[in-house]
This record gives sequence, structure tokens and C-alpha cells, in this order.
Amino acid sequence: MHLASCEPFCVRNEDCITWMGTQNPAQMDMAIFSPPFPSLYAYTSQPEDIGNSEDVATEAKLHLGFFYHQLARVMKPGRVIIVHVMQIPMLKRTGGIGLFDFRGLNIRLGQRAGLVYEYDWLVRKNPQSQAIRTRSRELQFAGLESNRRRSRGALGDYLIKFMAPGEDDAPLEGKSVTRDQWIDWAESAWLDIRETDTLNVAEGRGEDDTKHICPLQLEVIRRCVLLFTQEGETVFSPFAGIGSEGYVALKHGRRFVGCEIKAEYVIACLRNCERALQSHADDQKTLYDDTLCSLTG
Repeated sequence: MHLASCEPFCVRNEDCITWMGTQNPAQMDMAIFSPPFPSLYAYTSQPEDIGNSEDVATEAKLHLGFFYHQLARVMKPGRVIIVHVMQIPMLKRTGGIGLFDFRGLNIRLGQRAGLVYEYDWLVRKNPQSQAIRTRSRELQFAGLESNRRRSRGALGDYLIKFMAPGEDDAPLEGKSVTRDQWIDWAESAWLDIRETDTLNVAEGRGEDDTKHICPLQLEVIRRCVLLFTQEGETVFSPFAGIGSEGYVALKHGRRFVGCEIKAEYVIACLRNCERALQSHADDQKTLYDDTLCSLTG
């Protein structure tokens, strides 16, 4: 299959590992996604859903290992992959304590698949809202005052940057990203991301959902898309969810390919992609009208 048949976007309702294995190699210009966080967020009851893996060190590791090898195969040489992760609290119900290094696991598996680990950004998270949402005693005042040694700060997000091996045949030149933008985005930690800057998660929620959806913030996606692609290139999300990556990519004149195994999410993703196309068309018309007005005085 060649992506020319997916203009301007394509969303597949199937497991991304299986789907990538059927595709021609070296098709994607960029990938950005949040891999399912094992044992934290339940998405479906399907066995191929990595989010259902209770043992992150074995079962989830095996799934992700297969995943990264297929991802490396479909990426064009020299192109960027952004992986959004967080560290995972160990399950107390199974005797766990502390954190599992999910960030490190993804880096190691990506490297084993041949990808080049280049960098990661830290994205700030609010400790008060995280304490309310996760009910983590380590963040709560009660935990602080009962045994301060067990307290810790909020768990931030990480944006791992991989490069596909090989020579980039289309380096991104020019000034699409301004110097002022780069001054802000080159900071090692992004402190200005609003946690609520997401698509409407209610549209993708199903009756059998047991835990909440965790879409990536739109501003995070926007920065990455503008930094690492140019108009007309293809952005890939193997775990498309409700379509956050597709929404941003299409809104900024890129193409989008996504995979998602949950039918409710696919419907929401398609709807959000259509909205993005309309928004992009409206923006282009406004730009044309403004330019015409300035030329005619």
C-alpha cells in the first residue's frame, strides 16, 4: 500500500503492529504518539491492547518491542519520532513500590529497533491537579504530614525524540519556525503547556471504559509538527485515539495517517480530522482575503 491512496488523511481501525507489517517501508515523514501506558489506562478489552498489560516489565515490553521494530521500518530515513510518556507508579495491589522507568524502557526498545535516541523534553504537570486525579498519597497533604519521607513531586511528561537511521533526503530549511519560537521551544522543560488544551475526550468515551482517556495537549503536538515537518508531509500516529495528532497535522497543512483499535475512538478521530480540514480551509481563505486586501489597498 502507498500513502497516495490516503489523501489527505487515513485512519485504520486495526492494530498498528499488524497494519505496519503490511505497509511499504519508508513512508512516514514524522510520527508522534502516546503509547498506551500499561496498567494505568484501560482502552479496550482486546488482547492486542498494550494498555491491558498488567506486567509492564514483561508483557508490555514484548508488545512494545515488536511495535518499535515495525515503526522503524515504515519511517523515512532521517525523520523524527516523538514519543510521549510518563513514569509509571508500581501497582500497590500487586506488592509494587516506587516507579517503573517507562521512559527508559521506551528509549531502550527504540534503540534496539535501530532508532537513534537524540533528546527528550520535560513537560510540567500541576501537582495539585495530579493529586486530585490520581489520588496519589505521595502528593497529598495527608501523605506529607503522616510521613514526609514518602512524599514526591508531580510526575511530568517526557517527549522522547528519536531519529530514523539513514540520510535525510529533504532537510527542513528556511524560517518556518521563528527564532523567537526557538528561544522558547529549545528550553529543556516546557512550563507553559496548559493541561486542559486537548480535544473533547467525551466524544470517544465508550460504555465499557473503565479508566479515562489521556489525550496529548494540542500545543505540544503543534510545536513538534512545526519543528519537524513541512506542509504536505505525512504525520503518523500509531495510537491515534480521538485524533489529536491528526487534528493538529491537518490544521497545519500536513497529511495524517493513524491506527486505532477502538471503534468509538476511530469515529471521534475521523470527526476531528474533518473539523481540522475545515479549519485549515477557513484559515487559508482568510489569509488569501487579507493578502488581496493589502494588495488592492
